[in-house]
Amino acid sequence: MDLSLRWSVWLALALVGPLHAAEPATMEKVEVTAKIVPVVLESPACDHEKLGAVEITIGEKVSEITQDDKVPPVDYGRAMDKLVAAAQDRGANAVVLRFHQGVYFTHQGRKSRKPVYVKLRGAAIHMTPEALAQCPLTPLSVAELEARSREGKPMNVNSRTAFERDD
Repeated sequence: MDLSLRWSVWLALALVGPLHAAEPATMEKVEVTAKIVPVVLESPACDHEKLGAVEITIGEKVSEITQDDKVPPVDYGRAMDKLVAAAQDRGANAVVLRFHQGVYFTHQGRKSRKPVYVKLRGAAIHMTPEALAQCPLTPLSVAELEARSREGKPMNVNSRTAFERDD
């Protein structure tokens, strides 16, 4: 029996940027302190120093030979914490999210409700206290990132294609 008939990977890809960055009216602007490194959707208009790209992956790369139908889902809070830690290691006080990929797993007709693998990439930036005062940042919440993942258009692909995606 062809494995592709029994197994598939759903790939939800959410590219974030100016076209997708409308903020809900309920989100409040917050100032950044030394302890909090927000993940934001847009580069701030104020002066900021670019510290380079940060990228994290979390979860399990499933394939056509994966037999476990209970692959553990990814916790988005943990994924965002890992991205923030990578940015802090570079001296950043904010991360501009540029790429988000969530891979969902389907085995024998059962689809995972949450992704089993997530890749996040962003730009680590540093803003002076003066710049932060002029341009407070609007952080992306874990719930909003999860919603973006669920809203992404699913694609039925093989594992090679799912893990090669890098838009």
